[in-house]
Amino acid sequence: MASNFEIQRLLEEDTSSTLYLVQDKKRGRESCLRRFKTRKPEEIEGLKELFMQISHIDSPHLQPVEEFGTDKDGFFVVTGEPPQGETLTEELRRGPLTQAEFEAVALQLLQVLGALHEQAVVHGSLRPDFVRIQGGEAAGWRITLHGFGQGFAARDDSKEEQIRAYRCTAPEQWHDGTTRRRTDVYALGCVLYEALAARPPFDAKVLKELRHKHISHDLAPLQKLASHVPSWMCAWVMHLLAVDPEQRPRKAAAARDLFERREAPKLPELPPRSETPLEIAPVTPMVSLNPQPPSSPVVLPVVTHTAAMHVTSSTIPIATGPHVAARQPNRSAKVVPAPRKPSAPPRKSPGQSSLKKHMKPALIAAATVVLILLVFILPRCGKLPAPAKGKPSAPAKGKPPASKKR
Repeated sequence: MASNFEIQRLLEEDTSSTLYLVQDKKRGRESCLRRFKTRKPEEIEGLKELFMQISHIDSPHLQPVEEFGTDKDGFFVVTGEPPQGETLTEELRRGPLTQAEFEAVALQLLQVLGALHEQAVVHGSLRPDFVRIQGGEAAGWRITLHGFGQGFAARDDSKEEQIRAYRCTAPEQWHDGTTRRRTDVYALGCVLYEALAARPPFDAKVLKELRHKHISHDLAPLQKLASHVPSWMCAWVMHLLAVDPEQRPRKAAAARDLFERREAPKLPELPPRSETPLEIAPVTPMVSLNPQPPSSPVVLPVVTHTAAMHVTSSTIPIATGPHVAARQPNRSAKVVPAPRKPSAPPRKSPGQSSLKKHMKPALIAAATVVLILLVFILPRCGKLPAPAKGKPSAPAKGKPPASKKR
């Protein structure tokens, strides 16, 4: 496949893939080719499944896919149009989005995520770096979603780049690696919070601190940072950021319905923040897709599922390798517990029964001895012995003997 393309120059590189500008000899025009840094058969099969699903989704806001497969060296490659415009991250360097710009970004992202979710495809690692904006004025903006298969890959293994890569990770991904449509809704909330505040909702210096802030919902209310937009808009974004997945919209279409109605359900009030600093819980021991040096990015825990449900562009764990299709459990199915069997009485070992037989005579003898002591011996303790018959008792000292009566 790669023999049809001639590499012109390197466009970008991260810890999971490399993007080149190439000349398409077959079509006679320029294109881009992304080469993933993996040759593992199971990961390549996952990438094939992912891009096969994406190629069947018709959306103007989805990164177009032209061809995909393996090259002569066994690496997975995918080709498409060269990236146009600039990322949302680059746009926000000039300041937060206006209300009109925010509505253009939010509605188009909701549209493309809705198309993915209807086909049971989950992005799994949405962040502002994967959102591209084309056009001048907000009314003419065209938003496209990228980053499929790249997951939480960073530009390098520095702490700053790791924080940037993981800044939109949902609490359930930190806990056990669960990735589903509500996970995309949470990541979208992080993206849109950053779009209105020009800063991420959760920021930290190390990944342990970032994990703690996501799980404990340690963020400033958006209304305090984005007073230039209506309060319902800020409340809607905060609704997407609910820690409990069941309190978020179940998919992008449900979130879009709330947005178009200009409303957001009121979430239960959280308890006041403690003044004493909380102890940061350690990150779960990490497992990497590829062996990495000690300075490699932190990896989320592995979860193995047997039931097929969603396809996602980010397999958990996330390491420097690509993020391939993951299978998630069918959460709509009710699990019926197996009937409990009546518990049998505990078995007695032969040694215990023989021991009890030998102990019975000894216990009876000991009880008899105790009874004799209580009845006959203990009452006599402390009393003088009775005088013997026929012998007068000795008179006490200093007293004359009593005279006999005549």
